[in-house]
Amino acid sequence: MIRRVLFLVSLLAAGPLAAAEAVPDDIPPFEMVRTLQTLQAQIADGNAAAVAAQRELLVVMERKFLAADRTVWQDGRNARAAVTYTLSGGSPRLMRGLLAQTPPIAVDANLAAGALAYIENREDEARKNLLPLDARSLPMSLGGQVALVQAGLVAREDLGRAIHLLDDARLLVPGTLVEEAALRREVFLVAQKGDLDHFEFLSRQYLRRFGTSIYAEDFRQRFATAIARLGIADGDDRFPRLEAILKSSDPENQRELFLQLAQAAVVHGKLATARSAAADAAKLAPLGGGDAMRAGLYDAAASIIAGNDIGEVGKRLSSLNRRQLSRRDADLLDAAVAVANAVGEVPSAPVPLDPVSVVSADAQRGDTWITGNMRTAEADLSAVDALLEKATSP
Repeated sequence: MIRRVLFLVSLLAAGPLAAAEAVPDDIPPFEMVRTLQTLQAQIADGNAAAVAAQRELLVVMERKFLAADRTVWQDGRNARAAVTYTLSGGSPRLMRGLLAQTPPIAVDANLAAGALAYIENREDEARKNLLPLDARSLPMSLGGQVALVQAGLVAREDLGRAIHLLDDARLLVPGTLVEEAALRREVFLVAQKGDLDHFEFLSRQYLRRFGTSIYAEDFRQRFATAIARLGIADGDDRFPRLEAILKSSDPENQRELFLQLAQAAVVHGKLATARSAAADAAKLAPLGGGDAMRAGLYDAAASIIAGNDIGEVGKRLSSLNRRQLSRRDADLLDAAVAVANAVGEVPSAPVPLDPVSVVSADAQRGDTWITGNMRTAEADLSAVDALLEKATSP
């Protein structure tokens, strides 16, 4: 079986059309799904070429599966493989045809119908068919996939159950793209619950085991935003704990994580966190490079109202080369410069307003500007002044 998996992977280098013609007809669907899962594991390890290979394999699988004899789907392994293929981004055409087949395919009808409803965004039907299923009672590779889908279906209304289902998904298929996706999503669900200890544990797990995943950049961005928005790093005792998490990954990942965190913290007004994260990023960034400039931007932006010399902060902002910044950072620089200028501007002395009595005595202004309410208010204020003067006189 391993030889067949490697053979299928090698065929994909020739492109989907050539591979579809070269794949032997006697390779059953369940072995092709194992090849798909092998490629997905490589994606979780950061193999960018595996992304394109997966896309091509799905095309090959669609051609082969649609052309397969009906009897193929009476084998439970192949029928379960069809469900896995569907939930892995395969064409819904296959499952539509299989659900209409007589005799029925050798898999739970609710599981098959729920998988199709899920990828077709018919959420109510997917919930009805999939949520009653016990993912742990299914073969592990399929059970992990189902638990991941179930968690997505309940996350909005039952955070605790979603976290439990993601735990199941991780435990059922360790080392796979399903585990990577489950761990990545669970980190942010426990963050919403405010469970800092669990958040730290899962974040450390993700960065240690999947820090090079194709989806790690998405994780870093959401991770930084969650920390800033939810205040996870607020407080003198919390940021050192967060630093320990981030420093568990390699230096390149650390630098990007600290930069993402500093940027998100500035945007969400967590200025102490922004300055600490920017300082950590600056230590890891090559001098004169783009990352060093980003760290300087975030530190300067967070320093505007920190009691520092606003003139010095303005000079630091002005020295940055916006050509080396992304569009988002360039916009942040413009905003920071505008705020620094406003903070540093010396307000002009206020011009005293003429009292109503003076304005009303001016024929040109009085008739068009003074209202009855204004005359009444001034009379009342004069009466209050008189009373206060009387009360304070010896």
